[in-house]
Amino acid sequence: MFVVVVAIAVVGGIVRAVLVGRRAEVLRKGGLDPLIAKEQLEAQLARHLRSSATPASGQPARTIEERLTELDDLHDRGVITAEERAAGRAKIIGDG
Repeated sequence: MFVVVVAIAVVGGIVRAVLVGRRAEVLRKGGLDPLIAKEQLEAQLARHLRSSATPASGQPARTIEERLTELDDLHDRGVITAEERAAGRAKIIGDG
């Protein structure tokens, strides 16, 4: 029985290591540091939302639908978490 428990723990550890490695690889490909990716994404999203709210003169403001679509795309690619996506959607919709 002990051997089975140890085997399950070892397999679980290997699976976790593979998943963590895959996440780090995706973040690096996206130009992010895996150790501080959340902070980097929050800063990027804040800059993006600020720039979307006050577009440069001569450039049309992006629609809410375009901004939400971009946010969904970031989530689908694994760049942001579901929580970050929800916060971004609330911010976009709240700004109207």
